[in-house]
Amino acid sequence: MPIASTTSWFKQLLDGLAMPGGLPNMAAYVNPPDPNDEGGIPTAYVWAPDFDESREGQQGGSIPRNTGPGTPSGTKALEHMIEIFLVYFQANDDPQADTLFFGIVDAVMARLRTSADPAPITDPYTGAQSQLLDVGEVIRGRTTISAVADQAFNRLDALLTCTVHEIFQA
Repeated sequence: MPIASTTSWFKQLLDGLAMPGGLPNMAAYVNPPDPNDEGGIPTAYVWAPDFDESREGQQGGSIPRNTGPGTPSGTKALEHMIEIFLVYFQANDDPQADTLFFGIVDAVMARLRTSADPAPITDPYTGAQSQLLDVGEVIRGRTTISAVADQAFNRLDALLTCTVHEIFQA
């Protein structure tokens, strides 16, 4: 239930984000388009590879346990490790080649750290409501660069892992 709403929320948060250096706004996806041949547009792919759910978690889970539909219940905490893959293709001779991609990464991190906290979200399948907490409080990152086949462009990639907590009734 909560994973679908969390990944959708991150996609919505990043899609259309203004980019530095006169670049087009960011395009964000959960499921990448096929083919994605928009190399000149900064792109973010959102995925939720790891998560931990607990009743009495660090973020305020409480008892009692839900014993069935319509019964009273406490809250549960879900810790998501959301991965955001950033991709951009840049010409080797671009005058901004030394800094532009890092500016893209900085813009995404700034958006994460200034997002709503708590952020209310709604599951697209059940309509269940929950809250995301601590978006942008813990972000790990890694960048890479590689030449593409024609060697006129570089592919620049970053992986940002954002720890976020979700609180929901269960």
